[in-house]
Amino acid sequence: MKIQFNLTKEQGEAFSQFKDAVNVNQLSEEDFAKTAFMIGLQQMERAIIAKMQEEMQSQANQEGEAPEIVEDEPEIVEDGTEETEK
Repeated sequence: MKIQFNLTKEQGEAFSQFKDAVNVNQLSEEDFAKTAFMIGLQQMERAIIAKMQEEMQSQANQEGEAPEIVEDEPEIVEDGTEETEK
């Protein structure tokens, strides 16, 4: 698959400056762009899942039910300790 972005001159310069500043592994521009794109997709996925969980919780609260929400990270219980996986 090939994805092409048409950036304005300012956007292109900003991307190049950002890449030069954070590209400690000296990736090619193509590999850096692929990595940045994939990280962005992963972050977008996390945001969508969080929003869905919020809406499920809100809907369940309105209906008086507790939804089943599976999280990857351990929850912090009231006494400040982490709840281990079951």
